[in-house]
Amino acid sequence: MKRILPLLILLVSAMVSTQANAQVVATEGKVEHTKGDKIAAVIELPYPVDEVEAAIAEHFSKKGGKSDKSKGFDIYRNMKLSDEEVEMNDLHFKVERKSRKEKDITVVYLLVGRPSENVGVRSGVDRHKINEAKAFLNQLTPSVESHHLAVQIQAQEEVMKKATKKNLSLIDEGRELEEKIKALQLKLEQNKIDQQKQSEELTRQQGVLDAMKARQKS
Repeated sequence: MKRILPLLILLVSAMVSTQANAQVVATEGKVEHTKGDKIAAVIELPYPVDEVEAAIAEHFSKKGGKSDKSKGFDIYRNMKLSDEEVEMNDLHFKVERKSRKEKDITVVYLLVGRPSENVGVRSGVDRHKINEAKAFLNQLTPSVESHHLAVQIQAQEEVMKKATKKNLSLIDEGRELEEKIKALQLKLEQNKIDQQKQSEELTRQQGVLDAMKARQKS
């Protein structure tokens, strides 16, 4: 029952998290990039930065994509926003913690660039594919949720491994203690037998001594 309880807590937590994240929707916002703020798609996710970055990297890795870093952004070049899209895009992601107090809430910004475009010099009113970017972030959210759950499961499996190892160690220790107790019980029983024999020997020797003293007096 003790082993089942942590798993139940994990599943309930995952269900609550999924229900909460169902309401998360990307919005239009601004992100600082080189020469001023740029219009970008923005979404807040209730997961640590490292998990979100890993989930995004995993998503694009399955599509053959790999990022490079520039000016605080992870850039995935020549990628499609959807399987139906024909055009290729350079996707500029900025992933950061919302605040020091909210370290488990991550803000994801997405700028959709034209292939090889220097988005740092685009105007502050350029809304290139902003709606598509918001849709992409919304569609990406389940992948982040799935990655988060996988991380939780892996962590719980490690907890279970350690708990199992400790349990087996205690079982082995218990067996050793039982064997020691049995050995001590045998020694105790032998000690009682030896005490009885020694007591009888002591009585016999006392009799010999008493007899000797009696002869001495006579």
